[in-house]
Amino acid sequence: MLAVGLAAVGGTLALQQVQSLTVRLMAEAEFRARRIAEDARAAFDRQINMSLRLVDEHTKAQPQRTWNPPEWWPGWIDGLYVSNGKTLTVLAPASDHPDEKENQVEAILAARWVDYSADRWPPLTRPYYERIGEPPDVLACLTSQDASGQPVVIAGRIDHLRLKHDLLEPLLPSGDGLELVPVNKAAKPWAQHLGLPTRFWAIQPTRTFVAEQRQAVLLPALMYVGLTLLALVTLVAAMWFLIRLARREMALAAIKADFVANVSHELKTPLALIRMFGETLQSGRVTSEEKRQEYYAIIARESTRLTSLIDNILDFARIEAGRKEYTFEPTNVAQVVRDTYEAYRFQLDHKWFEHHLAIDEDLPPILADRDAISRVLLNLMSNSVKYSDEERYLAIEVTRDTRRGRRGVLISVHDRGIGISPEDRSRLFNGFFRAADGRVRRRSGSGLGLELAKHIVDAHSGSMDVESRLVKGTTFRIFLPAAETK
Repeated sequence: MLAVGLAAVGGTLALQQVQSLTVRLMAEAEFRARRIAEDARAAFDRQINMSLRLVDEHTKAQPQRTWNPPEWWPGWIDGLYVSNGKTLTVLAPASDHPDEKENQVEAILAARWVDYSADRWPPLTRPYYERIGEPPDVLACLTSQDASGQPVVIAGRIDHLRLKHDLLEPLLPSGDGLELVPVNKAAKPWAQHLGLPTRFWAIQPTRTFVAEQRQAVLLPALMYVGLTLLALVTLVAAMWFLIRLARREMALAAIKADFVANVSHELKTPLALIRMFGETLQSGRVTSEEKRQEYYAIIARESTRLTSLIDNILDFARIEAGRKEYTFEPTNVAQVVRDTYEAYRFQLDHKWFEHHLAIDEDLPPILADRDAISRVLLNLMSNSVKYSDEERYLAIEVTRDTRRGRRGVLISVHDRGIGISPEDRSRLFNGFFRAADGRVRRRSGSGLGLELAKHIVDAHSGSMDVESRLVKGTTFRIFLPAAETK
């Protein structure tokens, strides 16, 4: 939930940042467009006022004289007219279809004529605009008086293409990212309309400018989104790791608790037997020599069992602390295996096991710690005895072998016990691990023996593997490399 919440916050911040960047990048362009529109309107008003007032002065001073515009005259004023409501005087005809334009101008001025001779209709001091014709055209009009004091309307027709070329385009700096387009073709994201009399044109950002701004916004947006996704992935990975670690710690705590309980039981059982049979012998109640020998054997066997368990725990503690050391010396593996087998023979006979030992001749010597190799073999034999039910069988084979180009000795320990399930084999050499199988749980154990065996074999640069089938038995194979000859 925390990761999702942070991702949502990150996504929201990313969107806000994108919006902020978009507004910031486009706001400046919109401001420039508005300023250009204002400048265009001011320039148009100034020029049209000057032009129409010059025509007004000409009409009053020399009404019959032909109109000759000055050099500065705006080229976009295409046609000049004076109307008294009845007669239309053409001072400068339109360049395209003059007769048709004159008819349109005469009709519009006659229809909109206002007699302002009364005080409530004073002459207009600023131009007003009339829309004529189709497609729409614009007249800039100014009310005045002729030489005799009669009201007249002075009108100038606007050529929009010339207006765009002569007045509007020079106001747009080159490379400013803005362009003039017909108002009916103005596109997104926005367009600044110029209004009358230049209302047929609009200012909008160029495609190149829009693409650049989108690119400028897209890169930070992708960066923020990428950082958000990275944060989300990191949080999810961290949560997964913490959950896995917590589960592992809980499982380890449960295993250790189980280990303590099992070890306590493992310690109490041999101690109780040693104490019981020792007290029985001490009391003198056992008169039969045969019985005394049997009790001595039980005490010796349980002492060996107790010693083995304590040695396992101590070795495991040394390994965990990194203080376990081995004494490597040239060793006759056949002798080590034979001695260990003979020492454990009493346990096998006592449990009614069928057991065999087979050792090849001329085995190569190895560099090994005799006690450590003996402990590995004892742990494997002990497990075979512990996890065998009806068919009690144990076989040990020692043969010459070569693995990965290395000569050595292969020790195989085979039983016909309950076997190991496939899912448990991968965890078999983990410390404290005991299978969840009820047949395993019914037997006491510490779960340390196989991990110790694996550690010892690895320390000897050897390898250890297992082959097993449920109810069919298990075979452990230990390969130990031969000592290098000089």
